[in-house]
Amino acid sequence: MVAGVSLALDAQSPPFAGSINWRRHFELVRLSANRQLRARYRGSAFGVLWSFVNPVLMTAIYASIFGTAFARYYGGSTSRYVVSAFVAVAVVTYFLQATGESLVAVVSSGGLLNKIAIDPETFPVAAVAANTFQQGITTFPAILLVSVFVTHDPVRAVLVPCVLAALVLMTLGISVALSALYVFFRDLSYLWGIIGFVLWLSSPVFYPAELVVAAVRRFLVINPVGLAIGAVREVSIATGPVDFGIILRFVLFAVVIAVTGHALFRRLRPEFMDLL
Repeated sequence: MVAGVSLALDAQSPPFAGSINWRRHFELVRLSANRQLRARYRGSAFGVLWSFVNPVLMTAIYASIFGTAFARYYGGSTSRYVVSAFVAVAVVTYFLQATGESLVAVVSSGGLLNKIAIDPETFPVAAVAANTFQQGITTFPAILLVSVFVTHDPVRAVLVPCVLAALVLMTLGISVALSALYVFFRDLSYLWGIIGFVLWLSSPVFYPAELVVAAVRRFLVINPVGLAIGAVREVSIATGPVDFGIILRFVLFAVVIAVTGHALFRRLRPEFMDLL
C-alpha cells in the first residue's frame, strides 16, 4: 500500500465511487511516485543518476559503431552525431520505460483498488510521474543545455520545455490507455514489448532519417516516438530558422493522445471491478 494513503482515503467509501478529488488525486500520485522511486533505487549508489548513465552509455556505443559512417549527415561532425543520438536515446528510453511500467500499474494494484476508494488512474499517472521526475533532474536539463550551447538560439531554448512537456503529455495519454486495456487483455504486456522494439528501430535514433527510403519514410510519421524525436531535435540541435510546423504538429498530436487516452480510461473504468 502507498505510504500515507490512509490519511487521504475514506475506507468506508465503495471503490471507484464519486467524482475526482483533484487535491487528493495529486497527493496520491506524489506519494505513489515517491514510493516507486524509493523501491527502484533502494540500495543503489547512484540512484536516479542511472537514468542519465543509461542514455550516455547507449550513445557511446552508437557513436563508436556508427559515428564515423553517419557523420557526413551532420555536416561531417561526429560530435553533432553524438549529440543527436543522445537526444533521441533520451526520448525513446523515457517513453518506453514510462509506458512499460504504467501498463501493469492498475492490475498490480487490484487488491488495493478492491478495498479502498481510490481513483485507479492514480497508478499509471504515478508511474509516468516517477519517470518524469528522474528524467527531469537528469536528461531533460541536459537537453536544455544542449540547445543553449549547440543552437545558440534563445527561441529554441525557450521552446525546449514546451516540447518536453508535450512528450510527457503524449507518454501520459498512451500510458493510461495501455493500463486500462491491460485489465482486459493480459497479453498486451508481451505485445507492447514487441511494439516498443519496433518503435525503437523505426525511429531515427542512431541513424539519420535520410537513410530511410522515401517509400517507407512517409509511414514513419505515424510513429509517436519518431514525432517526438523530430520535435526535440528541432529545438535542441537544429540550426537556421525554427521549423514551427514540426513543433506545432507534435504538440497538437500530444494533446490529442492525452485527451483520447484519458477518455478511454474513464470509459473502461466502470468495468474494472469484475476483472481485478
